[in-house]
Amino acid sequence: MEHARPPVELSLDGGPAARSDAWHKWRKQFEVFLKASGVSKEPKEVQASLLVNLIGSAGYEAFTTFTFEGGESEDDIHCVLRKFDKYFGTKPNITVRRFKFFSRDQEEGENIHQYVTALRVLSQQCEFSELHESLLRDRIVC
Repeated sequence: MEHARPPVELSLDGGPAARSDAWHKWRKQFEVFLKASGVSKEPKEVQASLLVNLIGSAGYEAFTTFTFEGGESEDDIHCVLRKFDKYFGTKPNITVRRFKFFSRDQEEGENIHQYVTALRVLSQQCEFSELHESLLRDRIVC
């Protein structure tokens, strides 16, 4: 589809946690792009090539360091995604993410809808499970 927008190049500024967050965000945007553009119906090698093409120079440099062993292929989108997940680390630091959530105050000039949206975005990565809505409410009230 012509109206599907690819993600911008992956930015790898900051430390390991920032790079990991950037990768996870970029990956989600790439997956949405694959669906919206119809490329998700294309062969795995086309999807893998598109990922390598769109990720940008910093991501491409990381890709060139990957080794593919028996049963793995750089033409398999799932394999390439796993390699990037491993490279950037798949385990988020939940303590840091929760600290960011509980430290987030409403900023000057920010309306309540914007503030709640910001809290919801932060809370998505906190693994609050069934406490999600009540902790979100408590953060807004307190």
